[in-house]
Amino acid sequence: MSFSGIINPLKVLFLILVLGTLDSTAQTLDEIRNSDKYYFGTGVGDNYNAARRDALESLTNSISVQVQSKFEEVVKETESDFSSYVSSVVNTYSTAVISRYSERVLKESPEATEVLVFIERESMEDIFAQRVSLIQSFIRSAARAESELRIADALRYYYWALILARSHPDNTRLRGSFENDLEEPLMMGLYDRINRIFSFLNIRVVQAELLHKPLRRQLHLEIRYKQEPVQDLDYIYWLGDGYSSIVSARNGQGVATLDGELGRNSQNLRLQVEYRYAHKARLEPEVQLMLESVDIPYFPRAELKVSLDGKEGQHKTRDEIEKAISGLDKSTSQKTDSKLGPADFQMPLESILDALSKGKPETARQYFSDQGYALFRSMIDGAEVKVLPPRKEELELWTVNEQVLVRSFPMSFAYKNNRTEFVEDVVFTFNEEGKVCNVSHSLGDIAIRDIMNRPAGFGTAEDRHFLISFMEDYKTAYSLKRHDYLEAIFDDQALIIVGNVVRREETPVDGRGFYSGLSRKDVEYIRLSKGEYMDRLSRIFNRNEFINIRFEDNEVRKTQKNEKIYGIQIAQHYYSSTYADKGYLFLMIDLTDTLNPRVYVRTWQPEKNADGSIYGLEDFRF
Repeated sequence: MSFSGIINPLKVLFLILVLGTLDSTAQTLDEIRNSDKYYFGTGVGDNYNAARRDALESLTNSISVQVQSKFEEVVKETESDFSSYVSSVVNTYSTAVISRYSERVLKESPEATEVLVFIERESMEDIFAQRVSLIQSFIRSAARAESELRIADALRYYYWALILARSHPDNTRLRGSFENDLEEPLMMGLYDRINRIFSFLNIRVVQAELLHKPLRRQLHLEIRYKQEPVQDLDYIYWLGDGYSSIVSARNGQGVATLDGELGRNSQNLRLQVEYRYAHKARLEPEVQLMLESVDIPYFPRAELKVSLDGKEGQHKTRDEIEKAISGLDKSTSQKTDSKLGPADFQMPLESILDALSKGKPETARQYFSDQGYALFRSMIDGAEVKVLPPRKEELELWTVNEQVLVRSFPMSFAYKNNRTEFVEDVVFTFNEEGKVCNVSHSLGDIAIRDIMNRPAGFGTAEDRHFLISFMEDYKTAYSLKRHDYLEAIFDDQALIIVGNVVRREETPVDGRGFYSGLSRKDVEYIRLSKGEYMDRLSRIFNRNEFINIRFEDNEVRKTQKNEKIYGIQIAQHYYSSTYADKGYLFLMIDLTDTLNPRVYVRTWQPEKNADGSIYGLEDFRF
């Protein structure tokens, strides 16, 4: 957006003076205190800041007194102190109230200052309505995630919607649509959806391996929802003296490791499914305040006992890997145009995975190209890697640019210095010489099916394979800190826009106040040159032990002008050893030359636009 013309500073000053005068005379003190149109509070202090802080606390009490009767049922449920609960809930509206309240200095002298702060009751109703809008947004995200078997995301959004619904003054009267456009009480419906997920969730141990040096039991879990492999699920499990770090399961596969005598003697795995996601609430201040301030609902069904009986199999993982690999030359569904046949990949894959399982990856060096081995070591170094049984009896072979992709082998990655463990499907890419030249983390099954099932005009099968391969290489490049790859794919004139959350600090107040520790929040969009962006990435790569990126939703579209230019919109979860966030990524890529893909536009925004959209092809001319 551009602006033309010259702004007259005298006119600006005049407008400020006029608006300031209008604000100061719009309401009389008698109106504010006696008309029932306002919530207000007065405060006295040694100085302006102290008086204002005292007035804000008084405003909190004023709002709390007016709305507390509407929280009676919620307070009964949690057996909380009534006034304390209501005051804490009202505090969660503070960020919105900050931008709307007005104030008057009633008295100012060396001895004392008196301040009045007030907000229109209609403004508070608007703020309550905004919370309903956020609740509905969470429900829509949860329903979509549930339909796509992204159970971690579904639980998070349903739970966050629930705790926000409990914070609304009309919580018992709110209604919402979940299925078939039938309305039902909102909180009751959210409780039901969360409990229903736990009811349809099935976790079982498919293999347990007892190791002796050191003594431990490694468990491989199969996780299904309505009999289908989940796309994601987070959980912790009991270690005997505390709980594990959060494990992020992918594509129906999870892991657990029990050490010492607990591993030898346990008959059950005690497991808790994560649903609160307090560690991810930072970007949703209203959710974060609710999680930190009030008693929140607990779901006993999240605690599971998974039987370990009859699941021992010291060599079962190796047997299943060998069986899946040996099936490459027997399956009629696996086609490749490469000069190499499926049998050419069997020995390298068996040797590489065996070397990983034994903790001696260097013994498989001969099966890699120089670049492939460097990427392989970058993927596994610093992590404890476990090779899990293949999810499918038949592996897949894809040919892309005369290279063959073998898909895919599930592995877990745990990092010593961080309470993090996650499961990824790993894809091995072979060059024409039969050497592994690339490794990448796979997209989820649903994302892959979404692209492969597009109409015929979307592109050939090879086009789709390459698009999927590109997206996998792109997200893996951040995990493997591939500065060289990202440098190569971004066009020299690429448009790179980064949205940063900018917090505009208010006058600090102490921990008792309505606005304690909060600030106004804006999103500032910064355009970076390719060089500036690459410099920023270098700093990020240097200070992180690991980076893991997960795509939540991906919407892929193609331009009408050029059949090889695609726009990819992605909800992206970013995890690293020092930072985590969620945002929305848009990439415009040119795949005309599949050997040299080009990224023309990259935008990242921490929040959706006001209309619920994110940046896409229609926002850019090319």
